[in-house]
Amino acid sequence: MKEFASLYKAIKLAEWEYSLFPLMDNSKTPPKGHHGYLEATRDQNIIMDWFQNNPDYNLGLRLDTSHLLVVDVDIHDSTKNGKDSLFELQRQGKTLPPDTYIEKTASGGLHYFFKYTGDKVRKVDNWPGIDLLTDFTVIAPSEIDGAAYAPLDGRTLADIQPAPNWLVDELSTNNLNGSSEYAYTTRLKKYTGRLIDELVSGASSGNRNVWLTKVTGQLFASGADPENVYRLVQMVNDNFIDYPLPENEVTKIYNSILKKEVKRIGRSPVGN
Repeated sequence: MKEFASLYKAIKLAEWEYSLFPLMDNSKTPPKGHHGYLEATRDQNIIMDWFQNNPDYNLGLRLDTSHLLVVDVDIHDSTKNGKDSLFELQRQGKTLPPDTYIEKTASGGLHYFFKYTGDKVRKVDNWPGIDLLTDFTVIAPSEIDGAAYAPLDGRTLADIQPAPNWLVDELSTNNLNGSSEYAYTTRLKKYTGRLIDELVSGASSGNRNVWLTKVTGQLFASGADPENVYRLVQMVNDNFIDYPLPENEVTKIYNSILKKEVKRIGRSPVGN
């Protein structure tokens, strides 16, 4: 990847009202201290700071705030070949418009981009080898192991077409790999499931302390070992809070909850 290629692409996409975030060089992982798509922005000054200091960063695109859907077609698993699934869908009269913006991925698969304004979802293997993404994706000119994400046929995001009706219906019928998602969540989503949803939803800078205090209490209530609770609280702070709290503030929150639990669990608070 040419030096500053991600910066130039990010600035151009920001001008088109798309939200971007940085990824580590040769990786799909956010840099340490960054929070992935949760901190995606259109602010060109912030983008300049990210990529001028790290010109080889890969580039991520937040999809929900950009009103986009990506159909991710993987071909590297012979038992779940996405192209075979595409052919099967075509036999059912369900085709993906070939004139939309399409990228070849670093692994040789395809990303079909469509305009979409529905709910945020991430359906992995919705069909064998095909994921439906409306939260975030890696985008060109990112590279993994020397292989680059690249547009097909010189297309740009200006070529993105609306998602076909059958695909919108697929995302709005609450199907989870062929079964009712509503029935699935009603049957299985107990305390742990609701807690996971709460963790991943994250918090903004305006309610960080209150939210993390609530989450810490919920983690204790799950029955997890206190040391594991502390590690999880740190991970949640680092990954799911916009502008994470300082470590000493996280420890203070943890200890305030632990003091209420210490008689029951028979352990001492974590020191600063």
